[in-house]
Amino acid sequence: MTDTPPAVPSPYLDVDDDARALARRILRTSRHAALGWLELGTGAPMTSRVALAADFDGSPILLLSQLSAHTRALATDSRLSLLAGEPRAGDPLQQPRLSIAGRVTPPVGRDAPEHERLFRRFTAHHPAAAHYGEFADFAFFRVEVASAFLNGGFARAYPLARSDLVEGAATELADAEPRVIEHMNADHGDVLDRLMAKRGGVITGWRIATLDARGFELVAGSHVERIEFAQAVETGAGFRAAFVALARTLAN
Repeated sequence: MTDTPPAVPSPYLDVDDDARALARRILRTSRHAALGWLELGTGAPMTSRVALAADFDGSPILLLSQLSAHTRALATDSRLSLLAGEPRAGDPLQQPRLSIAGRVTPPVGRDAPEHERLFRRFTAHHPAAAHYGEFADFAFFRVEVASAFLNGGFARAYPLARSDLVEGAATELADAEPRVIEHMNADHGDVLDRLMAKRGGVITGWRIATLDARGFELVAGSHVERIEFAQAVETGAGFRAAFVALARTLAN
């Protein structure tokens, strides 16, 4: 009689709300990522560094030159991977990072309904792209996420499903984003500075760059941070209540 070998414990942790929030923060605050692609002709794995932003639903946005080797390769085999996570002071291997596997969509034409949104969200984090992004060889691409992997640091590894990172975006919420951002930046910049100060920030002049149902990204010069709402917003009108709730925490 052969003994059954003991089960090997999984090295991965169960995905919870904290892991999802960390994955969102990494993706939505990273301005650059390593792009993995397959070389034309050889199929050899290659990597490039690309500028990164995220769409309202969490899908990565890339602005690529169609003259570059990686863009030409992706036109033949759309499979790719991304590694996001801005290294900070200290050991980079102890810092959180997010790996994404998926496919790149066809380039988004300038007359496509989503082009304005992608342009606005991308240039909010990469202002210079407002100039070179208009060159004829550049185009926006969305990444269709298949799966992801979160390394939150030592012994904090989480395999993520697409639904852990990308959420269905109601048109009403996405349409409300520019209006909400303009109002908050124009009329409540002091609240944004105080929210960041409560989190230990010493920089002022914070402004909202991008917004989604679960939170928003603030920028001040080269700095970018994310704040999440207590609850996900479900309607366009719900953004007001979410920001009021955040403002009330300043009194505590």
